[in-house]
Amino acid sequence: MIDTAAFPLILVDPLGSAETLFEHIDAAVQAGANSLLVLACDANAFTAAQLDARLCALPIPIFGGIFPEIIAGAQEMSRGSIVCGLAVSASVHHIERLSDPDEDYLPYAEGLIASIPAGATLVTLVDGLSKRISTFLENLYEALGTRNQYIGGGAGSLSFTQKPCLFSNQGLKMDCAQVTALHLPIHIGIEHGWDKFAGPFFVTGAYDNIITSLDYRPAFEVYQEVVEADSGQRFNDTNFFDLAKAYPFGLDRLKGEVVVRDPLLRDGNNLVCVGEVPANHIIYILKGEAASLLAASTTCARHATRAQTPPMLGLLFDCISRTLFLQARFAEEIGNIRQHLPTNVPLIGVLSLGEIADAGHTCLEFFNKTIVLGILSESRDASV
Repeated sequence: MIDTAAFPLILVDPLGSAETLFEHIDAAVQAGANSLLVLACDANAFTAAQLDARLCALPIPIFGGIFPEIIAGAQEMSRGSIVCGLAVSASVHHIERLSDPDEDYLPYAEGLIASIPAGATLVTLVDGLSKRISTFLENLYEALGTRNQYIGGGAGSLSFTQKPCLFSNQGLKMDCAQVTALHLPIHIGIEHGWDKFAGPFFVTGAYDNIITSLDYRPAFEVYQEVVEADSGQRFNDTNFFDLAKAYPFGLDRLKGEVVVRDPLLRDGNNLVCVGEVPANHIIYILKGEAASLLAASTTCARHATRAQTPPMLGLLFDCISRTLFLQARFAEEIGNIRQHLPTNVPLIGVLSLGEIADAGHTCLEFFNKTIVLGILSESRDASV
């Protein structure tokens, strides 16, 4: 038996060295951890050559990823790593080729049913620059549905260069999804704070995560007209994302809700987004103010902390573009979340390339510019 009161065991390295990462991993293993969640910053410049041999030699399951930034308590870190040792054992599964246009993910998702118990929380991480994330999530939810709860996000780099970004016992992985089952209850809040500003527009051309036309016109031309008229700035005079970060897209959903899509890059007259945008779909251009985004962080924390079970750990997936938008005020967003957590409950998390959660027991969504906060509670079975 291990002393479960000692867990979660959270070890933070602010410098982001590979040597310290494995010192912390070894310390967690020696303390009796049964699984490891590792969150690291892209600026650490970890490579497979540095890490793979030691990851493959670990005696317990490891999961997690490399993200633009990470969160440890009140601290936003652009360099460093977090090792979180857990008392429960994790069951980690990978689905490969997440950009392959011909891959059918449903058989792989159905294959998880036998090995993932109903009621488990699924920490679902993806390579955030893969092209078929939404398709995979649809297939995962079709197979497992409401028997499980889900939280996660997209790993990767703000350079938008795809490279290995998920930690596993097989080394660093890329262009894949990682589904980790934890026998821990979770309560989740999901909010974004963006409002419809222009539209609706009809997506007349799109494939994977690329929008080619809106209302039968080149997508960038339509977007450019709206954004330049409202902002008073020109795309020719500024970096595309510096201007686009304030004007995301919103996909219409049931009950009037929108799922946000971040336009990352311009490719000629096409717009490259984080996450897929379906053709023949209604879309809006959204706009937000700092006040509305910060109010959303408070609402998210309130929803996530409504559970009656004793909280053990706060796990945050907050979109990297929110910090780029809020800038110095992003500390207020983290403060809004932390003030709703008991002082003895640690908060760790990431600034991600997209966020994953079960949207109201109807579907599994890949969000952008959104906060997903999960409050993990003590294991349902103390012997796990």
